[in-house]
Amino acid sequence: MIELWRNWISAFDMAIESDDWSSLRPLLADDVTYTVSGAPFACHLHGADEVLAGFRKSISNFDRQFDQRWWFGVGVREFAPDVVSARAMGVYRLADKPLLHFSAHGQWRFRDGKVIAMQDCYDVYEHDVQAALAWLAEHAPHTDASYC
Repeated sequence: MIELWRNWISAFDMAIESDDWSSLRPLLADDVTYTVSGAPFACHLHGADEVLAGFRKSISNFDRQFDQRWWFGVGVREFAPDVVSARAMGVYRLADKPLLHFSAHGQWRFRDGKVIAMQDCYDVYEHDVQAALAWLAEHAPHTDASYC
C-alpha cells in the first residue's frame, strides 16, 4: 500500500506542476470520494470528475497564489489493509512574509490499485492550524482553498 500511496503522491505533484489533472484519472476509481473536514473549506466530493475539478480549483485559487509550496507526508504508515495514513505537512512562501505552515491528518484508501477515498482532517484546536488561519487573514485574504 505504501508504494501505491507514493505513486499517487508523485503523480499528484506532477499534476500540480503541469496542470494536467487528467493524468490522475487512471489512478482514481470512478466512485472516488474526497472529504475535507475541520476547516472553513470543508467539503465532500464524489466521483473522479468532481474530485479532479476540486483539486484544480483549490490549487489554482490557493497554492498558485504563493511563490513557493512544499507538501510532504510525515508519519506515513499502513493503517489497515488498503489504507495509508499520514500527517500532510504544508509550507508556503509569499514574498517576504513569514512562512505559512500547517498540517492535516490524511487518509487514503485503495481498491484494485486505485484510490477510492481520500480524507484530510484539520483540527482547528491545534495551534499551527489556528496560526495558519490568522496568517491567511492577515497576509493572503485573496486566496481561496475551497474545492467546491
